[in-house]
Amino acid sequence: MKKVFVLAALVAALVGVLSCNRIENPQVKEADLLQNSPITKALGDKSPCAVVYVETNDVNPLNAGDYEVDGLPFFDIVELFASNIHKETTEEGEVRPTLYLNDKLTPVLENGGVDTYVKPLQAKDIKVLLTVLGDWQEIGVANMTNTQADQFATILAYAVEKYGLDGIGFDDEYADYPYGSVNNTSYSRIIIKLHELMPSDKLITVFDWGNTHTINSEAAACIDYVYHGSFGMYNTSCNINGINANEFAPVALNLGTDYPSSLVRYWAEKALEEGYGAMMCFNLRMRSDNDPLPELQALSDGAYFEAEVTCDNGNRSRDAGSVPAGYTITYDMATAE
Repeated sequence: MKKVFVLAALVAALVGVLSCNRIENPQVKEADLLQNSPITKALGDKSPCAVVYVETNDVNPLNAGDYEVDGLPFFDIVELFASNIHKETTEEGEVRPTLYLNDKLTPVLENGGVDTYVKPLQAKDIKVLLTVLGDWQEIGVANMTNTQADQFATILAYAVEKYGLDGIGFDDEYADYPYGSVNNTSYSRIIIKLHELMPSDKLITVFDWGNTHTINSEAAACIDYVYHGSFGMYNTSCNINGINANEFAPVALNLGTDYPSSLVRYWAEKALEEGYGAMMCFNLRMRSDNDPLPELQALSDGAYFEAEVTCDNGNRSRDAGSVPAGYTITYDMATAE
């Protein structure tokens, strides 16, 4: 994920539209505007919800569940960052997409890892999603054929069911697309097909980077949340047509960076007042590495009416081990049962 830091923050916080004709502001519906009311933790009742990406190479996902606001989990969504898009060639010469879990993510999900690292978060009403990322394989969400897109959506839906996850997050980076290979249909087709295959209570999220401008309005209607792609600024512009304010995160914080608390509070307050649906955080570390509590408290001060944020641990070490070969999910595996 690109770590873009903007120092002219007060000015950037007021920017509502980028100078690009494909970018539009999410539409604010009057019904989406939140009045001052008590916090509730049922997803959909607490808005803007709080999202955090956890880099499973380095961090124990359970740390995300240690942060609470008014005694309840601070984060509504945890994105496991990240699985990768790979490919295989069949004996018949067909190139198919595959889903690869690297050596550090595999033990988080395989061999009982779900019971240790996923279910405890879900038991706290935290939604756990698997982020999908390119991996220099010259294949990604934006250059698949129709057949490959359908195959990949089938693989993703299978992974969600296999691991008992709450959905899929997309991040179109590091695919290493060959020149001219990106098309205007692949990304949308994957999202639409995945939405059809998953139960209705599962989530689809998108990090607004890469080829998100190719996502059409039909696919946009299948997306639950879009997170803007520039950390350290308040950004209300979205590359995807048809995304409403209650589906968009104008706040994106890199928790490895220290932000002025007053500024973070200002952004969170604006997100609340303007009816936006999410606030996104990336790069959660152990508190002993970089304590995120000041930033999270500032978000709560602005969006959750100054409710106190606490943490009873946050220093859980990464203890999942490693599976050197990783784990690959193929289309044949996804359709075997």
